[in-house]
Amino acid sequence: MIDTLIQDSLTIANKALSHHQHSVKSIDIWMWIAFVEFGILIFLLGKGGFKSKETARQKFKKESLKQEIDFSNIINSSFNSIQLYDELKVKCHPDKFSTDKEKYDIAEALFQEITKNKTNIKRLCELKIEATQKLNINF
Repeated sequence: MIDTLIQDSLTIANKALSHHQHSVKSIDIWMWIAFVEFGILIFLLGKGGFKSKETARQKFKKESLKQEIDFSNIINSSFNSIQLYDELKVKCHPDKFSTDKEKYDIAEALFQEITKNKTNIKRLCELKIEATQKLNINF
């Protein structure tokens, strides 16, 4: 009876070991598959496959931070640009120079710049000087 018990125990132990070896081989295969996937991910990350593209907002922010900010111009523009803009748009309107083609073209270009920079008092002052020189306007 003890021999039979030992024989049964050895048989069960052999079955357990063979089953364990089979599952270990299965685990080895999945481990190698995981290693290959990891290698592919490292390759793609190194090559730049997962780099996020810079959005327009991020580009604008980066460019804005590079520029120097003139706070006095910002404050002056917020309080004084409307009056200067109104004065310039009336005096430099191209329709006032409809008889002279050369002055009309100059006035049209100036008027476009004035309209484009209506909240920038520094640029409006430069355009006022330019209008005085090129169109002979007295302010």
